[in-house]
This record gives sequence, C-alpha cells and structure tokens, in this order.
Amino acid sequence: MIEAAKREHPRLNVSVVDGSVLPFADESFDAVLLFAVLTCIPSDAAQRELIAQISRVLKRGGLLLISDYPLQPDARNVERYAAFAHEFRGHGTFRLPNGGVVRHHRREWFTELLNGYSIRDEIDSDATTMNGNPARIVQIWARRES
Repeated sequence: MIEAAKREHPRLNVSVVDGSVLPFADESFDAVLLFAVLTCIPSDAAQRELIAQISRVLKRGGLLLISDYPLQPDARNVERYAAFAHEFRGHGTFRLPNGGVVRHHRREWFTELLNGYSIRDEIDSDATTMNGNPARIVQIWARRES
C-alpha cells in the first residue's frame, strides 16, 4: 500500500512506522486518523502505548478519529471469541486462518483508552470486511484535552 501511495501520489509523505515511537515532533498534527488499526494490536499495553504516542504528536484540541470494530454479536464471531478464549486473555481476541491475531473491543475499552480526550461523537455503522463479511464498526470522534 505504501508503494502504491508513493507511485500514485509522489508528493505525499507516506511511511511505515511501528507505532511504539512515532518519528514526529510533539504537537505537530491537527488530526490523527486510525482506521482499523486497534483491531490489529491485540494487547492493552501496546494500544495504550500507541495512544500515548498519538497524544504526544497531536496538538492540544486536536482531533482523533478512531474507526474500528467493537465486539460483534453474530454467531461467526461469537464462536471465534469462544474458540480462542483459552489462548488470549480477554474476550474478543482471536486468530485468523493465516495466523494473524485480531481483536474486537468492548465499547468501554475505547472510553478507557481515550482518557485525556473528550469524546465528541460515536457513530455506529454497518460495513463489509476485506473478506466480504458483514460487520458493525464504530467511529469515535475525540478531542485531545491536555
């Protein structure tokens, strides 16, 4: 995706960062967008680390938009949560057939994770996953307070 972005938009600055230390100056962004990022980070600690880094680079009053997966109520996902409950601490984390680990979140977790932000809006929507499965997503619009 990075190579395609560079090819199609050569003036755009795109790069891969691991999220543990964002290579940007403090308070250098007006907005940060996370689209299906948290679902790819299974551990609480790593998610907290990412939000701490975002808080560092986001200006006071800056906007954070998270679009991600809450716990899904459908039978397919409920079965996956149960099948992997022994392997992963916490309901909602499971392993994909390719070995990747994915996490769906309790709604309360988003609120806890965004301590230091004022949540301005939450929008629930229906979506389709990359594999063509129906899913429910939540978009959370939050402002950095401190």
